[in-house]
Amino acid sequence: MSNEVNEQWFESSDVFNKYNNLRDPYADSKFRILKEMSSKRKGAVFEKIFEEKMIENGHTLLKNLNSDHDRRFEINGEEVKFEIKGSMLWGEDGDSFRWQQIRTAQDYDIMLFMAIYPEEIKFFYATKDEVKEVVEVQDENGDWIYNQHGGKKVNSGTFFLHGMPEDFPIMKEFHV
Repeated sequence: MSNEVNEQWFESSDVFNKYNNLRDPYADSKFRILKEMSSKRKGAVFEKIFEEKMIENGHTLLKNLNSDHDRRFEINGEEVKFEIKGSMLWGEDGDSFRWQQIRTAQDYDIMLFMAIYPEEIKFFYATKDEVKEVVEVQDENGDWIYNQHGGKKVNSGTFFLHGMPEDFPIMKEFHV
């Protein structure tokens, strides 16, 4: 009996047989490079993508007022603070997104949700108040449904949303 897991053993394993047929939806996508980045780097790159598109479309980038928002732009003469959340497709079938580290106590006006599909990036938005209404919710057992840290019994102040943009009526398409 050997403890060694070499390629030959792995190829004959149940795990290999189960997962070998799964196809990475980003395998042939130019967006694959984003998927391969660390979470921290991904977040910074997602912010830069949004910034570049906004500037390209004539919006003025303003200096952030604090670290509670990712970008601040002047849009039609109004200053807007954006918190940016991006997600690649999740799950074995790549059938959902998961936007994480949603903090409703931070200083932003709009939460910008980036849905990175294998063939395009779509932008969605919701106001901070709309986000709060959705994520700061308890079920009939008093559990915080979208709580990200510390279990479901305590409101950690950090939340997530898991699904497709159409699962969340607050997510409206954002036309940069």
